[in-house]
Amino acid sequence: MNGVAPGTLLVARYRLDEQLASDLSDVTAWSAHDQILDRPVRVSLVSGAHVAEALDSARRAALVVDPRLTRVLDVGSEDDVAYVVTERYTGITLSEVVAGGIVDPQQARAIVGEAAAALEVARRRGVHHLALRPDAVRVDGSRVLVTGLGLDAGVAGHDQHDADRTSRADAVGLVALLYYAMTARWPGPSLDVPWIAQDAIHPLPAQRAGDDVLPLSAVRPDVPAELDALCTATFSGARGTADEWTAAAPGDGPASPADVVAAVEPWGEVSVVAALPAFVQPAAAGVSRQSVRSAFDGATSAPPGTPPPAPPVRRPTTGRIHRVGAVPGSAGPAAYTGATQAVPPPAIPPPTPVAAPGSHAVPPPPTGYDAGTAPLAYATGEPTPAEAPQAWSEPAPRRRGPRRFNATPIVLLLVLGLVVWGVVWAVNTAFDGFGPALQAGEEQTGEEPGEPSAGEGGEGTDAGQEAPPVTEVRPVIASGEALDPEGDAGGNNDGEHPELAPLAYDQQPDTTWISRRYNAANFAGLRTGIGFAVTLEEKAPVSTVVLDTAVTGGNVEIRATSPDAPTDGEVLASGPLAPGVEFSFDQPVEAESIVLWFTELPQNPSGEYRAEINEILVS
Repeated sequence: MNGVAPGTLLVARYRLDEQLASDLSDVTAWSAHDQILDRPVRVSLVSGAHVAEALDSARRAALVVDPRLTRVLDVGSEDDVAYVVTERYTGITLSEVVAGGIVDPQQARAIVGEAAAALEVARRRGVHHLALRPDAVRVDGSRVLVTGLGLDAGVAGHDQHDADRTSRADAVGLVALLYYAMTARWPGPSLDVPWIAQDAIHPLPAQRAGDDVLPLSAVRPDVPAELDALCTATFSGARGTADEWTAAAPGDGPASPADVVAAVEPWGEVSVVAALPAFVQPAAAGVSRQSVRSAFDGATSAPPGTPPPAPPVRRPTTGRIHRVGAVPGSAGPAAYTGATQAVPPPAIPPPTPVAAPGSHAVPPPPTGYDAGTAPLAYATGEPTPAEAPQAWSEPAPRRRGPRRFNATPIVLLLVLGLVVWGVVWAVNTAFDGFGPALQAGEEQTGEEPGEPSAGEGGEGTDAGQEAPPVTEVRPVIASGEALDPEGDAGGNNDGEHPELAPLAYDQQPDTTWISRRYNAANFAGLRTGIGFAVTLEEKAPVSTVVLDTAVTGGNVEIRATSPDAPTDGEVLASGPLAPGVEFSFDQPVEAESIVLWFTELPQNPSGEYRAEINEILVS
């Protein structure tokens, strides 16, 4: 892009450092540094015919927060330069993983499962990827990252308004990644498209058996049956353009990332090394045994002048361990005098000992030495420890010259005096405030010094004091509860997922409370309604209720009543559900609890009739 080079400062904040590789034809990627927050970032400069769509899609993706998704940090333009700032990409792409060898089925399950779970979080926020390919999934140790959420779909110019087709497109892309990881062949829509750079590495297309993709089990006999069935149901009769691939799921094919999660779970931890099959994994290193002497041999094992290490010590047959002075090779020239029988030579010849006066004592051998190394033979004519001279046994020389003056006692006396004075001062200060409240001749007026008295022109104590300000009570949700009174009355009710109720008010928009699934919007005649109640920390005025949800339709009534009587009380507001829908009351209502009563269920993109709430906000 013209006018952009290393060192360019974008919007007086992002300093471009180095150009990075990008497989998108209309995107130039740079490593950069955010000078305000002092952090490394990735800046993607967008050009081409779909700049507006790319920026709009990236803005919506910025609302999605998940550790498995590369987060969008900033979106904007300056001097006709459109940019999208994201976290830096880490790890290696799935293409690079497969380049080292096809992936083990269980690791492929884990990689795709993590990616599907992340895209399901995005789908519930109304954001879809729509451009899944091997370079859009990265593995960083035990972490899976999906890159390009929002940006890639906008650059490609994909239509993101049809919820069914977008969810189906991501589901197909995820299963294609699963197939690719285990076969190195791409079974999904063709990647030979204008929005992918021509110099990008494209995977080989999957082999076909007639009009269908060759079954996974025909390529990998070790694949689990459920993964083979998932790929077969997804790719059955699918070929041609992307629109044909994203048609309604045939039969049991997945229609959303949630379906892919359900098909591949459970999965274990992701590991790049474990992802490779056994025939391409590095051979495990065998157990290497090494004696203490051999471990310290060599020119680089110790600095020059260091005495040679002692030979390994073997436990005598008596079960006792020699004292340090009696161990061969220990400090001092003492030798083991009890070795009278012939001993086989060691496996590695010991280094020639260097006799030097005042040599250093060699530390005892570490605990992990090789017990199989034979001891050295020593002559019995060497002097015993009692006869051996010791370099460190000489007495220290006497200090000569006049004796120095020792000021330590004087300093200690001064310090002690300061401590005593400090204690006395602290005690007097601490008890100084406990004197008599009134001195002789003073009268108690009940007024603070400096304040005018009632007789100095004031109106008296009661009239002169202002009333304390009234503290405003704000509604704060303390607890929540899923309600199904008609099911409770039947005696055989499993509840409307009561274990998920805290997710509706945990201030985490990526977590969701969902009701049970029904076959029709009117509960298939099994209920007349279900509810969700929130209880406040204390009674407070409520004027607005906001529901953060990913579904549209149905009908919900807002009532100021208790969870025990959810259909009692006046209907304060009602209407269909929608993402971020807001219900405002004509007048604030003092309430201790609010009940959301669903009289009609919405339908989610998967075609299921159930209520879904990401977050409830009251004000």
